[in-house]
Amino acid sequence: MKTLLKPWHSRRVGGARALIFALTVAVPTILSAAGPSSSTAAQAEMLARVFPSIVRIEAIRLMPFDGHLTKAWTAGSGVIITPEGHVLTNCHVSEDVDAFRCYLYDGQHVDAHRVGQDPLTDIAVLQLDLTQLKKGTGPLPVAVFGNSDRMKPGDAVFALGSPGFLSQSVTQGIVSNPSLVLPERTVGKMMLRGEDVGMLVRWLLHDASIFGGNSGGPLVNIRGEVIGVNEIGVFNLGGAVPGNLAHGVAMQLVSTGHVVRGWSGLTVQPRLEADVSDVGVVVSDVAADSPAAKAGMEAGDIVLACDGIAIEGAREKAIAHYYRLETGCLPGSVFKVDFLRAGKPISAQFALAVREAARADDVEVPEWGAVVRDLTSTVVREELLPDKVGVLVENVRPGGPSGQAEPELRRGDVVISVDRKPIADVASLRKLTSAIFPDSETALTHPSIVDFRRNGAVLEAAIDLRNTNPHRIAPSALKAWLGVDSQPLNPKLNKRLGINSEDGGARITRVFAGTEAEKAGLLVGDVLLSLDGNPIAERRAEDAEVLARQVRQYKIGSAGTFQLWRDGKSQELTVTFEVQPKPPAELPLWEDEKLEFEVRNLAFDDRTRLQLPSSSKGVLVSTTTPDGWAELAGLHGDDLVVAAGGQEITSVEELHRSRDEAVKAAKRWWVLKVERRGKTLFVEINLKPAYK
Repeated sequence: MKTLLKPWHSRRVGGARALIFALTVAVPTILSAAGPSSSTAAQAEMLARVFPSIVRIEAIRLMPFDGHLTKAWTAGSGVIITPEGHVLTNCHVSEDVDAFRCYLYDGQHVDAHRVGQDPLTDIAVLQLDLTQLKKGTGPLPVAVFGNSDRMKPGDAVFALGSPGFLSQSVTQGIVSNPSLVLPERTVGKMMLRGEDVGMLVRWLLHDASIFGGNSGGPLVNIRGEVIGVNEIGVFNLGGAVPGNLAHGVAMQLVSTGHVVRGWSGLTVQPRLEADVSDVGVVVSDVAADSPAAKAGMEAGDIVLACDGIAIEGAREKAIAHYYRLETGCLPGSVFKVDFLRAGKPISAQFALAVREAARADDVEVPEWGAVVRDLTSTVVREELLPDKVGVLVENVRPGGPSGQAEPELRRGDVVISVDRKPIADVASLRKLTSAIFPDSETALTHPSIVDFRRNGAVLEAAIDLRNTNPHRIAPSALKAWLGVDSQPLNPKLNKRLGINSEDGGARITRVFAGTEAEKAGLLVGDVLLSLDGNPIAERRAEDAEVLARQVRQYKIGSAGTFQLWRDGKSQELTVTFEVQPKPPAELPLWEDEKLEFEVRNLAFDDRTRLQLPSSSKGVLVSTTTPDGWAELAGLHGDDLVVAAGGQEITSVEELHRSRDEAVKAAKRWWVLKVERRGKTLFVEINLKPAYK
């Protein structure tokens, strides 16, 4: 079923559309769905109260892809709710995010960290780093909450935030439905970290325009009071988490970092069409060993009331009401359920258990080429697993150890032992892996046997684990070399140059400065026809290495005589062959596994390919991991790093030492000066996310 429900946030800022509704902070303008309208005095006063508390959020999200946690910019909005700098936003803005930067109304920007998040209501709280504010900054402006239960259809509302990560904006609309329950058959569900947000949330539906980046921004009334947190788009309308619910959850997160809820083990659905009555909800499933199961409840029971409160509404509204009654109780609370079974009224009461998180965080294990997760009770039930022992494989790199295991590991497999050692969770898997590879600087491969669960069976696989530094420098034997570049002399070019040679030849395209070839007098345009009487048979593109192979047959320091064609004449020239420059693969290199880039000392081939002067110093960025920390900061392959932390860099050892010093000094930014295509620029890498 195609869903028409969209959580409004941008996965990548770079791909955000230009939004005509985005406004400047300095001159806020009220917009309606139909276009601009004049600001009234009341509206201007409202904006003056609430706008200073709006926060624009920039974040870096980690997402599993090909056995690796890739990084991507994302954006959202928030609102300051305490003088201590707590920011209310959506969970779908904060989920899987490793670093936050928040932009305030006065233009300042500071780092932030996540205090807690609640997927079931799509609410999260961040904490601003107030130590980064400028000296003399006054108290933070704090938003005021109104009573969302009082909102009625037709009430004016204003959606504030940062669509597309542009400046703070405001759009105007009215409340369409103050208690929306999403119809699953037509709109679908909003699933977040394994939770159905619609279980608890009855959205404030309105027509104030919201876009990607508005997520987490407040919906306010004409008095400037927060009465909702903008979250979703439904067709051309917007949906906000009611302010009363959002504020209650946020205060729990501020206090403890998480929300504690009771759990019965019941899953309910609307009454069946075949039933005469639509009162209450039907128990569709009872989790094994849950409080409800131990109390004797069964699938098919019809719940009419909980703790003496009748289930309100019908269909989706009834489901939302039941779950609010259940999750509104703390674990350990005695929960009474009145229900029908075969038409007979029955009551059951039991102590609620703790409602666990539905999904654990993703963790990358590079030595396995996989992203894994801890098991949760929800996963155990859905995947029909016997217990929570093991590690769930979430994502695998096809060419990595897990992808090349025999048989290969797949998404959904559960690793339960490695080399007969039991694996209880992600922490034990990482501990065992670290013991196998204590030295990340040494390239190693470790053959292992893995036991894992798949579709109810326990399989075994042979896997070759390897650390993330597979570089081995194997020096090759030194060979003779001629300091030129050349191209094969194809028959058509041969004829037009007037050369009478059926074997072709090598036309010189470049003579390297300071080489024996230059000293001997070889010039660009010379055509080398033979070496010591042996034809240089280059006539096609695939013959391009014939000259080099012939030269390599000579001893270093020996000389050879070329017959060459220059200015329409044949002549001879003797050249001394020198030692070949070291190829790039034989030069020292270093991989920063945390920041995800690799550098090597500058090779002769690099200078040639990039047309660098012989005086160039620095180290060359050979690779950056796609969507890794370094690439996200703007570092590119083939960048020449000439300075780091303000110090000149001439070798990978110096760059490595600079990185270590920056981390040891707990610096936030590591600044690299690089040369790229003839220009100089600075790249600053945030060390905190990778080295926290």
